[in-house]
Amino acid sequence: MSWICRTGLGFIAALYVLAGRWGFHRLGLAVNEEVDTNLIQELRLWIVLCGVLLAAVGLFHRARRDARPGEARFDPPLIASLLGFLGYMGASTAWSPDPLFSLTKVADLLLVGLMCVGFALASLRQPAPRVLDAFWTAVVAATGVLALTAVKQLLSGGGGARLAVMGGGPNIFARLMGLLAIGALYFWYWRGQAWLWIPVAATGVVLALLTGSRGGTAAIIAGITAFFVMGRIPLRRLLLLLLLATVAVTGVVSFTPLGDALSQSVQERFLRLTLNYETGAGGASSNEGKVYLSGRDILYARAIQLGKDHPVAGAGLAAFPALRLGVYPHNLFLEVFCEGGAVGLLLLAGVLVTFVRSVLLRRRGMDGATLGAAALILLGAQSSGDLYDARALFLLMVMASVTAAPGRRPAHEGPPLPQALPQPSFTGAV
Repeated sequence: MSWICRTGLGFIAALYVLAGRWGFHRLGLAVNEEVDTNLIQELRLWIVLCGVLLAAVGLFHRARRDARPGEARFDPPLIASLLGFLGYMGASTAWSPDPLFSLTKVADLLLVGLMCVGFALASLRQPAPRVLDAFWTAVVAATGVLALTAVKQLLSGGGGARLAVMGGGPNIFARLMGLLAIGALYFWYWRGQAWLWIPVAATGVVLALLTGSRGGTAAIIAGITAFFVMGRIPLRRLLLLLLLATVAVTGVVSFTPLGDALSQSVQERFLRLTLNYETGAGGASSNEGKVYLSGRDILYARAIQLGKDHPVAGAGLAAFPALRLGVYPHNLFLEVFCEGGAVGLLLLAGVLVTFVRSVLLRRRGMDGATLGAAALILLGAQSSGDLYDARALFLLMVMASVTAAPGRRPAHEGPPLPQALPQPSFTGAV
């Protein structure tokens, strides 16, 4: 029964992180094609309901017996700070310019809160390493299928200007490939088998580069760096990883059709648009080099101005789209600032500070890959997506904290040393 619970919990958490607002009604849509929101047809509602059901099972297990070493533990301060932030943002509907319009976003926040609390409760009395194994197995399997789909799309000549699959955007796909890379590093760290997992991680990074998402690429770098720091990877093992990754990427670039696409993506999105972008009125060339921000600079300016107009409590939930300033600011902190004001920012900062406190207190048992994935989503949320698109950040913080159980040994340290058997004394005492 315990195996079924932890496997189901890991699978549900992975689906929640990966699915977003996706539903079967999105199949067949072109990239960035608009679709009407229908919560009933979207997977996220049913995923969260399954998480709530497993939370009831976790509470039942908690009532039956006490906790054992190595099992997941509840983190009341983190959960309280998270619910305080989500609750305040939901309450800001009261002063939103269009309260009815903001109800959809209230539903988003409710799902985030239910899933985070549900995961924390469902993990009770479950062995923390096995919960993480189930989660990352599902993540790597699902993102691996998406990676194969993307490769097939590229080889068939249907990749288009920027790589994306199944009706999602390039930025979202880059984030998913980042999770594939970090998931592969998770299994490499705990199980070894560098010959398998390092090429998989390198493939995730290459496919992220093919999307042309600069924010997504920076987020992947931050996530992998956090993984290395938290995992305290020995220098010898780190050099081996870099060597294998370099060989894998060189092989892809030199001996597969993906090389041309990768070269074009790097030159266009990462070099010209970032380092040498030139434009003028009407598209005329100019000698003034500028960074191309895909219109985000305009959205950022609007969000900052809206926040300045309502500095304390913000303009209210979903005020940014309600005032026709844009769909969302494409920056988590700016969205919270303009809709929740300084109070919302302080509550969000409280969540992050509480999580950092948990990391410091539970650092010996904290999983580096889960922490790295949280860093990936946090940085990615500063250039893409809205508050609900950052849902994985909150769940990964909760996951990293509650599953922080010391005693698990990484592959490079080998199996735990056997304990010495007690020796009988000459007096007969043991």
